[in-house]
Order: sequence, then C-alpha cells, then structure tokens
Amino acid sequence: MDDSYSKEFNSSGDNFGEEHLEKRNLSGSNSSKEIKTAVEECLLLSSSTLDVSRKNIKHLTGEIYRLPNIKYLHLEGNVISMIPEDLFQKLPHLVWLDLRYNKIKALPPGIGYHRQLKTLLLERNPIKELPTELGNLTSLTALNLRHCPLEFPPKDVIQKGLKSILCFLRDSGSGKLLCMEPATSEMPPVEKLNLSDLLQCGLDLSDECPNEEEKRRFQKLKEDIIKKEKEEFLADECVGATQDFTEAGKKQRKREELYPESASLGR
Repeated sequence: MDDSYSKEFNSSGDNFGEEHLEKRNLSGSNSSKEIKTAVEECLLLSSSTLDVSRKNIKHLTGEIYRLPNIKYLHLEGNVISMIPEDLFQKLPHLVWLDLRYNKIKALPPGIGYHRQLKTLLLERNPIKELPTELGNLTSLTALNLRHCPLEFPPKDVIQKGLKSILCFLRDSGSGKLLCMEPATSEMPPVEKLNLSDLLQCGLDLSDECPNEEEKRRFQKLKEDIIKKEKEEFLADECVGATQDFTEAGKKQRKREELYPESASLGR
C-alpha cells in the first residue's frame, strides 16, 4: 500500500477505509482477469497483437510482460490513469500503441528509450504535458492528440506538426534554443491528425503488419476518424449558422427599436 493511499485509508475511518480497499482490490482483480485472459489467448495463437479495448480496465498489470514481443497493443476505451514506468523497456518491439479514450494524465519518461514505436494514439486523454523524452523517439511517424488539453508543447508548436513537436521536446530536454520546424504539406497538424495521413504509414507497412486482420483494424480506425471529423465539421457548421441567424435577428430587432416607423412601413 503506497503512502498516499495509506493516508486516505487511515484518515477517513475504518469502515470507509475497508470499503475503499475492497473496491480497489475488486477493480484491480477485474483488470488483472481481463488482461490475463487476453494474454493467454494471445500466447495460444502466437499473435503479435494484444487487444484489451473497452474492458473497463483501470490498471495495467504485469501479465502484459508475458508478451515481450508484441507489436500492437490496443488499450482504447478503458479507464487507465497511469502507464507503468517500465512499460516501454519491457515491450521493446511495440510499433502501435492505442491509448485513446482513457484517463491518462502523463506519459513515463521511459518512452524516450524506445526504438520501434511508430504510432501513438492519445486522443481524449486529460494529458496536459508531453515528456521531453518523447523527443528522442525518432521512430515515431504518427501521433494522435485530438481533444487533449495540452499546455506543453504550446499550441503553436502542435499546429506545426509532428516534426516540430519532437524537435521542441528534444531541445527543451537538452536546454538548447528551441527550434521551430516550418509547417509543411507533408506533415498535417497533429491535434487533428487528419484522415488518411494518420494511418497511411501503418497501412503501408506491409512487412510490419502481422496479418490481414490487423490491416482491417487499421482501415476501420481510419474510417472511424474520418467519420468523427465529418461529424465534428457538420456540428461546427450548424453552430456557426445558428449563431449567424441569431445575430441577424438581434440586429433586426435593434433597428426596429431605433426606427419603429421604418419597421412598420417595411411590414
């Protein structure tokens, strides 16, 4: 039991502490069970893909480390709040990590020691800062930061794309004068990670894809992102049209108040 949890346990009364401990153990047990089942299936099939998406997992357990050679790890749609410090050292062959729709607030510095990771999906996590060590992840070719409340790197760096983000983080970590790579047509804004640009790298890596099922998974994710962006675009258009109509109505009423006679004649 860690110190922070021990303080919470002791300061709130024995009954509350016992109840909280029971809930915590239960959630940890559920996470362990789901991960263990998926790992055993992965071992049985000799698969390089571990998928434990949407399993209400709260904690990553050591069971994952029974698969040191996995390349594709799908953790999307859980309630994970922390990534183990040694995850990237113990899974050195990862090329795809999907952490979208979780509660992750920070990435461990150990990510900077990885040499294989190419795609990192972080959409809809409450992460405010990227570690400077991420700048050392030279293998990275796709980074998804949609709807993350990032403060570091600053927004103007994020809008310039992946190269600028990695350069900024690398120079921030070394204390050098921060470089700002110019935005190019080849590298779209990362916070949007638009459409085919997100997954084209994964779909083109035929030598990395373990099987046809994995390719279909990439294609489905690409289609989901396209669908979401279209929905967001249409929603923004509707909001904008409504605001314009409302503003026009306000101006018309103001003119009628100022010039009631003209308004009567107009009718």
